[in-house]
Amino acid sequence: MGPQQPGSSKKQNKAARNAKMAAARQRVAEQREREAKSARRRSILIGTTAAIVAIGVIGGLAAIVMTSDDDGGPSGSVDAEVTVAGNITSTINGVVAYTASRDHVGSGVDYKQVPPVGGKHDQRWLNCGIYDKPVANRNAVHALEHGAVWITYDPALPADQIEKLKAKANQPFMILSPYSGMPKPINATAWGLQLPLDSVDDPRLTTFIDTYRNGPQTPEPGAACTGGVGKPA
Repeated sequence: MGPQQPGSSKKQNKAARNAKMAAARQRVAEQREREAKSARRRSILIGTTAAIVAIGVIGGLAAIVMTSDDDGGPSGSVDAEVTVAGNITSTINGVVAYTASRDHVGSGVDYKQVPPVGGKHDQRWLNCGIYDKPVANRNAVHALEHGAVWITYDPALPADQIEKLKAKANQPFMILSPYSGMPKPINATAWGLQLPLDSVDDPRLTTFIDTYRNGPQTPEPGAACTGGVGKPA
């Protein structure tokens, strides 16, 4: 075998250097790819965490809103500002009179009377009609401001008495709904006026309806009792 030519040695050295450089470039490329994948994983993790946090915040806000919508709820509730009116009398025996704020509010309202007889309320009124389930106090009070009479009854009231109440409430500007926790089984309420009753057959109930349905106590005579919120049965 003859001696290696100088040119051949140079070519081999150059090839070796090129191979090393190619290997180095490959290692750098692989490292960059690993770093890019790691960055993508971090981005996905951060995005997922942010989404979870956002969902938690939204859920918390929803819970606050739902709580504040409850009448008399602990979150954001305001006093209804209702007081007994000693200078107002009724021709119907047993009627208790009150003076009440008429302000509109966007939070829960703490009503001391059961059921409410007036006071601060939601800007949306309750549609008049017959309801089989409890209605929102804040909306019902607004309907009282428009001239409605609100008849409430203990859910345990006998079915025949409930049917009689439905017959009496089947006319414009009347609301009928069940209501738990009342001192008496039946209550007739107009704006600032309330009559507790033991029986649907008490003649004062009809007198109360005839006197105060769109009666002189109405703060906003002529206002609507439809086009608000709530779906009567």
